[in-house]
Amino acid sequence: TVEEGERLFLSGPHGAGQSSLLKAVCGAVATSHGRIEVDGDMLTGQSPEAIARLGLTMVPEGREIFGTLTVEENLRVGTGIRHDTEAIETDIDEVYQSFPILGERRHANAGALSGGQQQMLAIGRGLMTSPKLMLVDEPSLGLAPNIVDQVYETLINLQNERGLTLIIVEQSSARAARVGGRMVLLGGGKVMGDGDAATFAESDLLKEAYFGQDKSEDAT
Repeated sequence: TVEEGERLFLSGPHGAGQSSLLKAVCGAVATSHGRIEVDGDMLTGQSPEAIARLGLTMVPEGREIFGTLTVEENLRVGTGIRHDTEAIETDIDEVYQSFPILGERRHANAGALSGGQQQMLAIGRGLMTSPKLMLVDEPSLGLAPNIVDQVYETLINLQNERGLTLIIVEQSSARAARVGGRMVLLGGGKVMGDGDAATFAESDLLKEAYFGQDKSEDAT
C-alpha cells in the first residue's frame, strides 16, 4: 500500500521484483493473481494507456528517452493522452523551470544529453502526463553522486509543490535514508519488511535480504 502524498522506496537485491512490481502497476506486464487498485479504480487488466489516464506515470530504468528527437519533442511525447493545449504549454514551461538545462537545450537532440540530463528529461516527460502517482525506477543508476543529489532534490521539490505520490526503486538504502520516507524491502518477490527508510538502512533485515541469512554466530 501507499498513501496519497507519500514517498515510498522499494529496495532489495537485483531480481527481487522491484521493477516487475512497477511494470505490473503500469500495466506493462500481466499479473498472475491478486489485484491492483488506485483510489478505488481497478487497474488489473487495464491497458497502460487507460492506467496513464487515471493519473499514473512511470520513469523507466535506463531513462528510455528518444535520442533522435529533440528535448522538447520528448516532452511532448508525454502529452499524448492530453487535450488541454494551454495547460500543456504551461507545464512545459514549468518543466524548464524545474530543469533549466533542459530549457537551454530544448532544441538539441536528446541523445546528445549527458546521463544526468537524460534522467531529468525522463522525469520531465513523466510530469507531462499530469500524474498523481509517479513510479521512478532506479533514478540513480549510472549517475555521479552529485548528479543523483540534484535529481533527488528536484523530485522532492516537485513532490512538495504538486502533491505527488512517489514510488521509487532505489538500490542504495543509504540514499533512501538520507532522502527520507518509507521503505518496503523485497526479497525473492516477497515483502521482507516495511518501515522507515532510515531505520532499515542499518537493519540486520536489510543485510539478510542482500547477503542471505547472517552466519556470524557460526563463525569463530
